[in-house]
Amino acid sequence: MERKDRIALLVEHATNPRHEGVLEGADVAMPGGGPECGGSVVVHLKGDGNGRIEDLTFTGQGDTISMGAASLIMEKVRGEGLTMDEVLDLDYGAFVESIGSDVVGSRTRNATLGLSTLKSAVRKYQRDRRSGALRRPAGLGSKRIE
Repeated sequence: MERKDRIALLVEHATNPRHEGVLEGADVAMPGGGPECGGSVVVHLKGDGNGRIEDLTFTGQGDTISMGAASLIMEKVRGEGLTMDEVLDLDYGAFVESIGSDVVGSRTRNATLGLSTLKSAVRKYQRDRRSGALRRPAGLGSKRIE
């Protein structure tokens, strides 16, 4: 894909983000970012209890790179049906290259904000499952224990 096409894709995702919004019944709502990252996001994740992502959204505000890249990573994870372990294995450098390091320039933190927050959400979900903070009785859907 040519540079101008990668820029157009990023702008399109920033202007019309995919999978944006608060996810009712999310197991995890993980905040990430700050002014030094070009914005802030909250990743809302719902797991299926078996290492898969049942639903995934994000909310946030920031520059074109941070919001466009957050939308792109949500679309990738959902579209490819990645498992939680596969999300944790995603490489930051490869993700930046897929957007275009020539497009991102020196703003790699902006470009990886969504991915790093998503990975934090997955790790929190896995920790909560191991500790028993999340319980998912067989056949009854998800339950959050407060």
